[in-house]
Amino acid sequence: MAKKKLMRYEEIHNFSNVIYTHIVDAENRTVDRSWDDHSFEKEQETVVEIGCGRGEYCIDLARRNPHKNYVGIDLKSDRLYIGALKAREEGLTNVMFVRIRVEFLIPFLKGQRLSEAWITFPDPYNRTTNGRKRLTAGSFLDVYRQIVEPGALLHLKTDDPTLYEFSLESLKENGAEILFHTHDLYSVSEELGDATAVQTTYEKRYIKEGRLIKYIRFCLN
Repeated sequence: MAKKKLMRYEEIHNFSNVIYTHIVDAENRTVDRSWDDHSFEKEQETVVEIGCGRGEYCIDLARRNPHKNYVGIDLKSDRLYIGALKAREEGLTNVMFVRIRVEFLIPFLKGQRLSEAWITFPDPYNRTTNGRKRLTAGSFLDVYRQIVEPGALLHLKTDDPTLYEFSLESLKENGAEILFHTHDLYSVSEELGDATAVQTTYEKRYIKEGRLIKYIRFCLN
């Protein structure tokens, strides 16, 4: 397993659909290819998936919406490798991947604003006492405010009830506008588009196990 991870680590640096960043100092400066050095095949609105893992969600979104570009970010190289390889094999030119910590997206994007954001089944960090590592904590919401366009939609999907309740409170406390939320996504009768149309392998497994999928759609003022 370690040998396979090492191989992927070395190979992913040569993928044209991956930007591999390194944080080199306390000022959040990054080296290697930057956002300005890479462009999609078409100039169109760009959507980010935060904590994309193997990239299943943003790849499926890219298939469904060729009029949009998608970028998946994660910190685990071996996960990104799987998504990037799949996108290459399918010839998807409107999806790419970035290895980076969420906290460093602001200097990395260099002022560019994204049109939408998805946070799909992030680690709930239920063993932490204050929830500061959760991707809907106030510090992360402050980052999202600076990387998405004003009024942009953000989406959270999770099977974890603690993260769902925490997120609702955090959004309220940090001045977000909650546009829609439900503790049982697939019981909702109204059309929710990509929120219900796209399911990852893990999500399908959760549903099969009888877990309820929670969903929040919000924007940051």
